[in-house]
Amino acid sequence: MPKRVIAILGGDARELRVAERLIDMGHEVRIYGLEKLPNPPVPYSATAQDAVAGAHWVIAPAPGISGDAIFSPFAAQTPILLVEDLLKNTKISEGGLILGRSSASMTEASKNLKFRIIESKDERHLAVANSNTVAEGLLKQLIEKTDKTLREYTFSVLGYGATGVAITDVLLGLKAKVIVATRNKVGQERARQVGATAYDWEQRLEAMINSDIVINTAPDTSTIQVADYKKLSGKMIVDIASPPGGMDHDKDADSGLNIVWARGLGNRAPTSTGDIRFGFIKEVLDTYDPF
Repeated sequence: MPKRVIAILGGDARELRVAERLIDMGHEVRIYGLEKLPNPPVPYSATAQDAVAGAHWVIAPAPGISGDAIFSPFAAQTPILLVEDLLKNTKISEGGLILGRSSASMTEASKNLKFRIIESKDERHLAVANSNTVAEGLLKQLIEKTDKTLREYTFSVLGYGATGVAITDVLLGLKAKVIVATRNKVGQERARQVGATAYDWEQRLEAMINSDIVINTAPDTSTIQVADYKKLSGKMIVDIASPPGGMDHDKDADSGLNIVWARGLGNRAPTSTGDIRFGFIKEVLDTYDPF
């Protein structure tokens, strides 16, 4: 593979691990939006514009973008906006943009600047590979935010994909009561077999009402209706979905609910999860930018 200029924008410690692996391959890597993290493999760029100037590939984090803002909890200055103007001084038409989930504005920018977008959101094997670290990261947050042992709570888990399965298994292992709400009838049966109570997706509000703590894994803002917020008063709701999340977060401040939007839980084991993400990125580079 030819040496390329690769810009990494935002993210967390996983992105530093990806940068290390790309540098080992001989690429020129620039990093912006991680300034609060120590020991970067190369000095941080002064601005996002400096990072992407002349870059063939731009990498944004797997948790996706909210509006145009990149997930960047460790940036010295936020938000970092992934917009067309930022990409005009690049060579991205020779490479592309790699991220978790794109936006409508980026789709339009890709048409105007003629570059490819590679999303990882539908790569199920990545979700499975990362599911245990997400579950461990969630467990840490739950322990920190509760005042009883977790086995004393009833949890509802909304969505039963790879992440929902891993979370359910961890909670059941702690002897907590778990209610799973999912559209998938195979998933409902699997949940029952491992010891959870299974509800159909249309019964998700009932599942939430019958639990103490709600964990949403579904990235769909229709998952929890604003009109139902009052029915959930007093409950902790942990939304771990990537943007747009599973709730209308713009209205959360007035809801009276105890809401945690816990993005980036895959940072629990940044070396392990960074290596997983690097494997996907290397596959993309090998496919679209080989010798």
